[in-house]
Amino acid sequence: MKKARRVKHFVRILVALIAIAIGVTVSCVYLRDQHWTNDSMTSIDKPAEIERVYHGKAPNCPEKYCISVTVNGDLLFHDGLWNNFRTGDEREFDFTPLFAAEKQYYEKSDVAVCDVETPIADLGGPYDGYPIFNIPPQVLDAAAGAGYNACTTATNHAIDQGVAGIERVIDKLDALNIKHVGTYKNEADSTKPVIIDTEGGKIAIVSGTVSLNGMIADADWRVDRMRDGEMLDADVERAVSMAKKARAQGAHLVIMQLHSLQEYITYADGWQQSATHELIDSGEFDLVYFHGSHSVQPLELYNGVYIVYGLGNSVTVSAPQERYVNNQGLTVRAQFSSPDQKTWKLAKLSYLPTFNKTGASYAWCPLSTDHPSGFCTSETVDAQMLDRMENILFSMNVTRDDPIVKLWLISEEQNAQTAN
Repeated sequence: MKKARRVKHFVRILVALIAIAIGVTVSCVYLRDQHWTNDSMTSIDKPAEIERVYHGKAPNCPEKYCISVTVNGDLLFHDGLWNNFRTGDEREFDFTPLFAAEKQYYEKSDVAVCDVETPIADLGGPYDGYPIFNIPPQVLDAAAGAGYNACTTATNHAIDQGVAGIERVIDKLDALNIKHVGTYKNEADSTKPVIIDTEGGKIAIVSGTVSLNGMIADADWRVDRMRDGEMLDADVERAVSMAKKARAQGAHLVIMQLHSLQEYITYADGWQQSATHELIDSGEFDLVYFHGSHSVQPLELYNGVYIVYGLGNSVTVSAPQERYVNNQGLTVRAQFSSPDQKTWKLAKLSYLPTFNKTGASYAWCPLSTDHPSGFCTSETVDAQMLDRMENILFSMNVTRDDPIVKLWLISEEQNAQTAN
């Protein structure tokens, strides 16, 4: 009997404990629901909604989202340049010192785009310069090391080495994980927009060259074109179609790169203006820029879109006095901003005139007034070159007091970052 009473007593205690547990659970659920749904609760009591924003690598993003893209002049290599970077073995070159000063700038941009002016050779050559180029492939290794993550390849020298030369460039860029646009190994690739993902959004690049130096590609799709004369409208239509396709595939911004023909001029020629204006009138392009003249050319603001008519040369061998403009270049960073990743505007266009030497050595050298790499030549000559290029840049309808266009002072950006 005593044992039976003990069992009954144990059961009653167990049932009571279970009932208490159920009651506590129900109460917690009720209080939880009341806590999150009661409008009288303060915002501190409610879980915070985390909004993802991205201000980009360029500083001072004015809105929730920013994408910055940096472009500059041709990678133009002659034997007088590449022979300075041999490492002892006839097959080996190290171009790292040539590009060294660039890295600090590309680190302040989401996308950095080079222009591969010429074909590359197989490792070990043979190498050739002007007029039919075939340059050391290590050039692209150094470009990747400097921070380029995209390149354009539609130039007047694109088919100097035929299909094999085009394929070598593409294969090398693919191996380096560098996006590329302008030349193609097959027709299918030529129909696909080149879209670069950044944390802030997607940016597409469309390209076209006016000339192939009189050569004829084996297929019209092999090289992106923007020809003059009777083919202009058809090439504009192709570029606009590619831009629309890129936007349909999620591109927030579309940039157009063109390769011109007239060399060493300091103005925008008739073809440059007519082709660019027709492209911009489509409403599909957010920025247009040019290679090909091997000289710095003006900026223009047309129908709300900025045009950079000539970026000169990024790196090259020194030219004689009558072609001194060949030794100079322009690096431009475009910072685009958006409040919602739907509507975008150009927030800032930073420009940086450059020279092809630092002292007696070939090296990409910034001519900005903060002199982050020291003087390229001397204080006086550097100031003269900077003034010359600024006079050219502001010779059309973009003026020195333009609120968007500013000289790129990397030292100020680095100091601000250190202070923060």
